[in-house]
Amino acid sequence: MKSTLLLFILGLILTAAHPASEIELIKKRVLSERVEILIPKGFEVMTEQQMDFAYAKAQSRPSVIFTNNNLISLAFNYSDNDADQDMVDVYAGSFSKTYHKQYKDATWFGDGVKNINNRKVGYLEFMKPEMGHEVYTLVFFTDVEGKLMICTFNCADRQKPEWEPIAKQIMLSLKAKG
Repeated sequence: MKSTLLLFILGLILTAAHPASEIELIKKRVLSERVEILIPKGFEVMTEQQMDFAYAKAQSRPSVIFTNNNLISLAFNYSDNDADQDMVDVYAGSFSKTYHKQYKDATWFGDGVKNINNRKVGYLEFMKPEMGHEVYTLVFFTDVEGKLMICTFNCADRQKPEWEPIAKQIMLSLKAKG
């Protein structure tokens, strides 16, 4: 009886540490088939109306946004800015300076350039205050067919423990056309 109870308690502890509700990722092609990436199953493309509302005050908005009821988002912006593999380091340095200035109160976890699937990919990872709470953000970017593609993952701070490893897995799955 004691060993059964002990196993039950151990099971509860392990379940709390590693939720049974594993987040399944599925392969998607986005930005007119230019990018292949893993996206959480159940995430849907945000409608034009949702994007208009979410980005009403923004100067520009992403090309496409995947979301799960607007709680967590994965946004892709295929910009008009020229880019190639040699420019990724330059963009990484520029973005780091800009974001550090813009988000002075942010907690930074890292920034730089990684080699992902034989491509340079710049990234910024931080927690920023937004409308009374904290938002975990992972921005990653690379060149896609001569233009800069920026992807931004956002979730509330309370969701970070579950979603941070997923965000990084999404970034590491990136395959883009050069």
